[in-house]
Amino acid sequence: MHARPSSSAPEPRPLPAWARAADALAVAMAGLALVVSGFGGFRLHVLGQRVSITSGGRILAASLVILLVRHVIRRDQPVYARMWRQIRRAASADGLREVVPLWAASRVAVLLVGFLAVGTFGYRDGGAPFRLYKNELLDLPARHDAGWYLGIAVDGYKWDPADPGQQNIAFMPALPMLMRVGGRLIGGHPLWAGQLLVLAACLWAFVYVYRLARSALGDGDRAVWAVAFAAAYPFAVFFSAVYTEAIFLLCAAGAFYHVDRREYVRAAAFGLLCGFARPNGFLLAVPIALVALWPPLAAAWREPAGVRAGRITAAVRTALPGIAAASAALAGVLVFSAFVYALTGRPLAWLEAHAAWGRTFGTWVSQGPFQELGRGGLYGYARSQPIDAVNFAAVLLALVAIWPVTRRFGVPYGVFIAVNVIPPLTSGGLLSIGRVTASMFPVFFWLAAMIPARHRAGWLTAFALLQGWGAALFFTWREFI
Repeated sequence: MHARPSSSAPEPRPLPAWARAADALAVAMAGLALVVSGFGGFRLHVLGQRVSITSGGRILAASLVILLVRHVIRRDQPVYARMWRQIRRAASADGLREVVPLWAASRVAVLLVGFLAVGTFGYRDGGAPFRLYKNELLDLPARHDAGWYLGIAVDGYKWDPADPGQQNIAFMPALPMLMRVGGRLIGGHPLWAGQLLVLAACLWAFVYVYRLARSALGDGDRAVWAVAFAAAYPFAVFFSAVYTEAIFLLCAAGAFYHVDRREYVRAAAFGLLCGFARPNGFLLAVPIALVALWPPLAAAWREPAGVRAGRITAAVRTALPGIAAASAALAGVLVFSAFVYALTGRPLAWLEAHAAWGRTFGTWVSQGPFQELGRGGLYGYARSQPIDAVNFAAVLLALVAIWPVTRRFGVPYGVFIAVNVIPPLTSGGLLSIGRVTASMFPVFFWLAAMIPARHRAGWLTAFALLQGWGAALFFTWREFI
């Protein structure tokens, strides 16, 4: 008898590190050549030296030389085959097919509604406070805080100790620095670099939210509904704007996902980016540390008293890599504080600068909605201050969700909502609180679990209608913050 040949192809020999590095460098240089040829190149200073990259042909030629040498020495696994495998792997990523339709429909719809609203209603005061393009569609990302991020991307941070007004050190550096780099790559358009960046971050974030929801709910169908609620949520408008909400959602969901899988380097990378992205980004360290610490700690606490102390010590020791990964979120804010200290002489000047926007402790008590509700009731409040009323409803939903989220999905998820909603609520009241709640993804897990299947479409429709209203207000420079 003859042995039957194996039906599976043999695994290719692994490429050495130098070959993989050569392939990566060549592909990156080829991409850079296309960008330079299409957008005209750029000039920058590196370590005090001026570097000009203006010739796409030379970069492409250097890329081809690298590829030629690499394939002469090592002919197997050509770069085009490796690229195709990577593309196929990325396209088949877990959760991507489920969330792409939700992401595309919701993000494009927001921008389309914003564009149509500008043409239909016009701007609030007859004109935009600032604009970069004459074309209304190209100028669509130039709204509200995007101007602050753009100013930092173009001119850097500035501080005037004699100016009590709003200053750009109140804004964290992750988004504007990425806009600066991306803007140079696409021919000097940092605003659109930011727009593309937040849309990509939103897609990536939705993939993580889907994976986490599927694990928490035990059901792929309800996980899709959780993402749908997040995408249609009224304040998800900011996932289509040049704001940090999409980046924060990506960092939070990504860190939760990877620390739970004990992929600590990736979790730390998301935590670090979060610390650089948002003023409250460092608070992500608390729930992420709990993801690693809480399960073994809770198990140890249930042990008999005689062995409990030793088990608790062992639980903490087991969780140390996760706690270390979580602490990366603190590193981001510490580095930025050191930079601010060098600029202003006060490491927390970035935090103090938020007072110019009305963020002071006790605002919720002194300027909360309860006085308005007492005077005019629910109708009078919604009629006289509709934006505040929707923000109030959003924060109530988030606060109410803390307890059921904690009971159903675990302490880290409940703590995540609490540490991100309560501090800005106590220091700024309803100011921007709606967009804070947009990134509270465990709330959408709870909605997907709580709302009966027959009622989900109605909730989704109501959310989407309110988001369309918010988009019309936001992009015509009316208040929705």
